[in-house]
Amino acid sequence: MPAFHFRLQTILNIKIQLEKSTKNELGVAIQKLEHQKRLLAEIRAEAAEQEEAYRTESTEGVILAKLKQRMEYISLLHQKDIMQQQRVNEEIKNVDIVREKLIEIMKDRKVLEKLKEKEFAEYRKEQEKAGQLLVDELISFKESNRPVDDKA
Repeated sequence: MPAFHFRLQTILNIKIQLEKSTKNELGVAIQKLEHQKRLLAEIRAEAAEQEEAYRTESTEGVILAKLKQRMEYISLLHQKDIMQQQRVNEEIKNVDIVREKLIEIMKDRKVLEKLKEKEFAEYRKEQEKAGQLLVDELISFKESNRPVDDKA
């Protein structure tokens, strides 16, 4: 009985490897996104802290130059916030691109696996037919070699 051989097995193996590497790539992209989000949260927290300090100092009657300096720092933090939000958006796009790539690779792999299952089912049917044919031949051979009874 010959062993089952899927003619597209090498392509399926490549798709499986590609899927694994793309999953790793997606993991790295998500880590980068989370890092950029943490940086954005830190910038926003610092800006909120500085704004609260500005409000407190303005009611306490602090030197005007110090308030101006704090306001410039707050303005700088808002600019950093905008730039960091752009980085976060870029990382989100990157994650989406890698995720779409992974989805396509997974679809291709599943198609190949279904084709392999279908071919294997056909192979099993053929093997069952061949086995049944062999049994039928053995039975007919035994029947033909049976001695004929003259008294019938």
